[in-house]
Amino acid sequence: MNRKYIIAVLLTAFLLIPFFAAQSEEKADFEIDQRRVLQGMNRSWLQGYEPTISNNYLSMVLPILSDQAEGSIQTEWIVLHESASPFKPQTMYVKTQRAESGVYAVRLNLAMYADRRNGDYPCVIRITGHAKSGKLLMSEIPYTLRVRDSLPTNETLRMAIHDVETDLNVGEDGCIRAVLRNPCQTVAYEQPVLHITDPTGDIIPREVDVLYLPDLAPGESVQVEYPVAVLGKASVARHCLKFDLTWTALEQNVSQTESYTVPVKQEIRLEQGGLKMASSVVAGDSVTLSLPLMNMGRADVVNVLATVSLPGITERQAVLVGTIAPGETRQAQITLTTGKDVSGDFQGTLTVEGEDNDGNPVSFSLAVSLTVEKPVKQTASIEEQTVKDEKIPLLVYGLAGGCGLFFSAFLLQGTLLRRKIRRLEEDKL
Repeated sequence: MNRKYIIAVLLTAFLLIPFFAAQSEEKADFEIDQRRVLQGMNRSWLQGYEPTISNNYLSMVLPILSDQAEGSIQTEWIVLHESASPFKPQTMYVKTQRAESGVYAVRLNLAMYADRRNGDYPCVIRITGHAKSGKLLMSEIPYTLRVRDSLPTNETLRMAIHDVETDLNVGEDGCIRAVLRNPCQTVAYEQPVLHITDPTGDIIPREVDVLYLPDLAPGESVQVEYPVAVLGKASVARHCLKFDLTWTALEQNVSQTESYTVPVKQEIRLEQGGLKMASSVVAGDSVTLSLPLMNMGRADVVNVLATVSLPGITERQAVLVGTIAPGETRQAQITLTTGKDVSGDFQGTLTVEGEDNDGNPVSFSLAVSLTVEKPVKQTASIEEQTVKDEKIPLLVYGLAGGCGLFFSAFLLQGTLLRRKIRRLEEDKL
């Protein structure tokens, strides 16, 4: 790149820096001189100046600066909640000329109701004027009027808590989210503090024990995030959390306790073992399918149901396994019976479904297959039976002949013995 070109770009950038800085620091048309103390002020605005209220009149002094305004300016006091305004109906603005010091010394004197209530009244101080060119100038300065010398407030000093959300899982870090709102119209909540506890001790603060929240003007809300840790021994159930709130209102300490029920969940870890099932079966016979189911989580898995769908054999056959406790293994067993006229290869699925105590579902499916074989024909068996039937008479005849020979030999032996005995007796004689 050309060196002269680079130098030109850098010079242009340096020249534009003041322009952009001026744009980013654009001044308001009017602003309060924070350090100036005018007659009737006991201190500067920087040091906490507040108007005085005496004999049901409010007196306020505002040292206003403007480097554009020409001529007089108008300063108007506007109460945001007009229905709760402590001021009587009257002209709520004043016109002021610039003093020799260059400051507009604005002085407001406004009549107030004698029966006004103590409170913090949100207001706006609107200042308008014109530049030398005729351009309209305007600035609005938020202001809260603090009234403390009057009747007690008639508003209920309670914090509105809504949109409570949690993501709490056993053994994990989590967060409790909520929106806190000051519902009052005329009372500010200062220095609010939030403390959340679980009476069971399963949920504990993770980083800090309490949360210090910003001040809440009347009607203001704040989104809070309370970091917690859920212990590994926590029960998977709904826990009743206690919200303890304290703050200051009208220089008095206020406390409030609310309870909210939130769920503590777990990752459902229902695991399966090896599927046991014969790969083939003879038509007309039964086959048993067995699948071990293991609960690897920290809470019960309930309503566990195993379902087999094997088109051609069964469209749907189920068995209720029931509840599986943490660390427990239970068997899902289903027996299928095939028809006598069925044969071939069949494909299907085994589906296991269950849920935790909060109704969160878990399921998985396994592919199953089965071959059904035709029965073996009985021809060979009939031939074997015929051979056996033919062999039986031969065996009977053989046994009968043997018995006859044995009986004949026995008779012959008896005859010979009788003759021998007769001869012996004759010899003795």
